[in-house]
Amino acid sequence: MSFFKGVLTGLAIGFLTAPRSGKETRDKLTNNAKDWQDQINEGFNQLKAQVDQLTGQAKDTVDKYANKAENTYDQYKNDASYNKQQAKSAYNDKVDDVADAAKSGINKAEDAFKVN
Repeated sequence: MSFFKGVLTGLAIGFLTAPRSGKETRDKLTNNAKDWQDQINEGFNQLKAQVDQLTGQAKDTVDKYANKAENTYDQYKNDASYNKQQAKSAYNDKVDDVADAAKSGINKAEDAFKVN
């Protein structure tokens, strides 16, 4: 920052001590100030464009990972639902098998105790 102030001070002294008329010096200072302002505005616009571009890229990246996370969540949810149904079906089949075995055992016991 000190270097920048030094350059500006040197330019101002150079303009003020130059062998020109007052009007020429004022016009030159005005033109240089406008040039500096244009350069600053151009730099600002370039910076703004870069920030907008980076913001867009960041948003795209966030959207990409959010979609990926959502898809992964949906896949795990579907897998869990499928596994739940499989477990429920296997449990019900096992209960039916045990019930059938118990009924068969009861029928055999009844047949064994029947008196002819």
